[in-house]
Amino acid sequence: DGRLLCGATLISSCWVLTAAHCFKRYGNNTRNYVVRVGDYHTLVPEEYEEEIGVQEIVMHKEYRPDSSDYDIALVRLQGPEEQCARFSTHVLPACLPLRRERPQKTSPNCFITGWGDTGRAYSRTLQQAAIPLLPKKVCEERYKRRFTGRMLCAGNVQEQKHVDSCQGDSGGPLMCERPGESWVVYGVTSWGYGCGVKDSPGVYTKVSSFVPWIKIIASLE
Repeated sequence: DGRLLCGATLISSCWVLTAAHCFKRYGNNTRNYVVRVGDYHTLVPEEYEEEIGVQEIVMHKEYRPDSSDYDIALVRLQGPEEQCARFSTHVLPACLPLRRERPQKTSPNCFITGWGDTGRAYSRTLQQAAIPLLPKKVCEERYKRRFTGRMLCAGNVQEQKHVDSCQGDSGGPLMCERPGESWVVYGVTSWGYGCGVKDSPGVYTKVSSFVPWIKIIASLE
């Protein structure tokens, strides 16, 4: 019915990365979904924007709907091999992290993006916000055993200005700039307690933990 469900990240012409929990409500019937690529304003058709059908949904086999662990999925777009989404100055795939890459050490410059809830309604235009990654210890103290080694957390813990992802942002990217190089998708927006709540940073699926799985499913070298 054309409603915004989740964000996603293009990782090749035919595959997007998102969160497994995005498919909780409507199941994994591919006919229930379309992927919009190159969009900025949700109500304005743009030059680079494409709406592409879904050929296949692959959720991580360890994901359980009653848990937040392994919250990662890949979506194969409809189209011939490597000719699904058209690349342009506005549509390019994000880079994947190295398997053991630790963004805290290399990337102070991190952002989240999405069309999610801004407090009044879902945003019509793509929002972005700079967000600090937090040490693993901080996340474990906040979330105890619910926080696993396959997760990252990010947000402003002490400050008055709370930057966070919210409803509608799920599945979208936590991206960091590799110094002098490229934008890397380190996290997939997964869960948290409320939106922008003090001492409750957002939690993201840690993409580096799943790079071998992603490369096998999406046939990436």
